[in-house]
Amino acid sequence: LMNRNGMADVWEYRFIEHVRAHNVEHVYKVARVKLADGTFTNTMEHPLKNLGGIFSPELLARLLCLKYDFSMPENRQIRLLAREGIHISNTTLNSYIHNGISRLREFMEDVFKKFVQQAKYLMVDETTELVGVETPEGKAYRRKYLWAFFAKHVKLVYYHYNNGSIASDVAKTFLDHFMGSISTDGYTVYRMYDGEGSKVLHIGCWTHCRRLWVDALPSDRTAMDIIDSIGDLFRNEDLFRTMKLSSEKIKEKRLKLTGPVLERIHHKVVMMMQDAKIMANELIRKAANYTINQWKSLRNILKDGSAEISNNLCEQRMKPVKLLLKNCMNIGSEAAAENSAFIFSLIESCKLNDIDPQDYLKHLFECILHGKDCDKKALLPCFYKSEC
Repeated sequence: LMNRNGMADVWEYRFIEHVRAHNVEHVYKVARVKLADGTFTNTMEHPLKNLGGIFSPELLARLLCLKYDFSMPENRQIRLLAREGIHISNTTLNSYIHNGISRLREFMEDVFKKFVQQAKYLMVDETTELVGVETPEGKAYRRKYLWAFFAKHVKLVYYHYNNGSIASDVAKTFLDHFMGSISTDGYTVYRMYDGEGSKVLHIGCWTHCRRLWVDALPSDRTAMDIIDSIGDLFRNEDLFRTMKLSSEKIKEKRLKLTGPVLERIHHKVVMMMQDAKIMANELIRKAANYTINQWKSLRNILKDGSAEISNNLCEQRMKPVKLLLKNCMNIGSEAAAENSAFIFSLIESCKLNDIDPQDYLKHLFECILHGKDCDKKALLPCFYKSEC
């Protein structure tokens, strides 16, 4: 052997071989028999009766991940399955998929939802989706709203579809027993938590605030004064993150370092609003009014060291939803919208916890199929331990 620096000079050649997956169809012949008491029964029940379809736990988990993790619409799944020897209609596939999700909701949704509601800190956002609804004239597609409640510290996100409503009652009902902090954008619904005596600490998003000033920058360079100061806020946060401070220490540092920056921003904006020439600019006026109107929630960042100064992490949770809608165009019904919301909750929470969503869903389906008496809280993605 040739040597290099006293060691054998060796290396590796690699190549990757694809072993194509295959599906096995199991067929059971079943007869109907008459019992002694005169009643009728079958010689066996359907082996997948508890899943409401013909797909095994592994195949059903795979199909759900293809759609809700990899954003593959069902018409493409039909073509993929046909190449693998499974010929099935779009309607039948859709039925089996939503039957499976309904079983998951019955099994896990209450536990999942309650655990998120018990968190001490939530990031909240909402987005639109096109949903089919029944009208006297037939089916019509309406713009509906989906909410996301992200419990950052336990890495769980719960998507909430409440008849597609954007009304304040949706957030109010979900957070009815919540006692902690929430981070949100500037949507007016959240202003109900800004009143005196609110049990919820409402924290505004400085990224949303900054966007308005950036929009105004091309038309008036004075916006740069505010943008630079907001940049100081984020530089402080980067410093705290680098130092790996506890939430209590972050609160102390924010009072010391961030507090003066906030006062500087407030003073500059108030001075701008007194200048008629500057306020004649519509974009500057919009940014200034937003900052002052949201000031109480924006300043609340000083009261909770565990909270983020930006709601971007929750906004990012909406990207998979929007990507699927871009490929599928719409959701066929409100029942399907509720199912989609929950399967997104499971899959996105798995990804946050570095869990393979397909293995996780397979395990849940096996629990449902075999009627296992298990600790459902231990099956939440934040506690789940893979059996592999």
